[in-house]
Amino acid sequence: LRVNQNLLMIKQQLLRLKELLPLLTVTPQRTKKSNTIQLALKLIDYNCHKNNIRTLLGQSTELLSYEITQHTAKTGEHYITNNRSEYFRMFKTAAGGGLIVGILCILKVLLSKIDTSDFGHAFLYSMNYAMGFIAIYVFGFTLATKQPAMTASTLARALEEGLSTASKSVKEIKYDAFARLFARLFRSQFIAFVGNVIIAFPVSLLGIWLIDKAINYNIAASKWEKLLYDLSPIDSLAIFHASIAGFFLFLSGIIAGSVANRNRHNNIYHRIAEHPFLKLSFGEKKAKKMASLFERKWAGVVSNFWFGVFMGSTASVGIFLGLNLDIRHITFASGNLALGLYGAGFNITPAMLFWGITGIGIIGLMNFLVSFSLSLLLAFRSRSIPLKELKQVAISIKHHFIYSPLKFFYPPIERGV
Repeated sequence: LRVNQNLLMIKQQLLRLKELLPLLTVTPQRTKKSNTIQLALKLIDYNCHKNNIRTLLGQSTELLSYEITQHTAKTGEHYITNNRSEYFRMFKTAAGGGLIVGILCILKVLLSKIDTSDFGHAFLYSMNYAMGFIAIYVFGFTLATKQPAMTASTLARALEEGLSTASKSVKEIKYDAFARLFARLFRSQFIAFVGNVIIAFPVSLLGIWLIDKAINYNIAASKWEKLLYDLSPIDSLAIFHASIAGFFLFLSGIIAGSVANRNRHNNIYHRIAEHPFLKLSFGEKKAKKMASLFERKWAGVVSNFWFGVFMGSTASVGIFLGLNLDIRHITFASGNLALGLYGAGFNITPAMLFWGITGIGIIGLMNFLVSFSLSLLLAFRSRSIPLKELKQVAISIKHHFIYSPLKFFYPPIERGV
């Protein structure tokens, strides 16, 4: 924040120098009067806005958001597939994420049976989520809904480069290129959803079955009704709770960018690489490897840890405040559906099954829309892109979808399209 304010002050001083320079070099002589009048008008304008809090906050947050989203833009490039090999690689990593989430679903049900306070449950749930999300990140797996918060900045940066030209025809080409990039993002998100959901379901089902066979105890027998009820978009606040999860996904993206910037500002890489104890104990080469690993992974680890804390403590905070707060995440919803079915002995009404499956899709959609929309608005704000550009972007995406809808779900044969 201190660096951000210093940069803002330097920018203001440069703008003031720009206004003062015409008074020093007057060519021709008759511009003296006009330059003096312009300076007077500028001074009046500055004086009128010097106490404007909104302007101050706007300028400060614009630069700060740019610094944060610049990191997520670079990271987001890894979440957008280009061809079929990357598309199916995304499916494999998402399947790994679904495997871990399936285990987390079972652990959460077991943790809910511990006799402790609401704060105790919040702590246990938070650590369960946090360690699981960190494991997904460290092992190189994919949690589908983590993508939008990262990829929105990538899209905004691509649009920013396209709007830097004044040519209308070139801008239209850039809008079309943006639509193609969005199609790549959407199908990457789609296959990640598929990989998470279709693996989390059988893993949760297998896990609860093995526990039942091992100790003859159905851990979801007393909770199956709540597990299925929470998935229904018409019987519960699943849509609202999914939106809360989407906001936390957006917030975790901001945390990742902020931590990465702080590490870069404090020269953490060089401090670890040149630390005398580490160099003496492990050698110079290994010290540099440790520094590189920390630089690449630490921001993601911190981000996933806090995302887990947000997810695990929301319900307990809601109980404390007397509000119906909770989270719904598409991958966990798939695992909970499996646990609910087994807990009920697969004896549920067709309506419950229908709304459970439908709820998973709606929860995933809300996770994506909320996190992506907030991240895209922040990215637009950070790059001073007017929101009216969204209209042209939406039109280009619509035309691209009508022309080739399959590209939004499956990559074409040709590379990079």
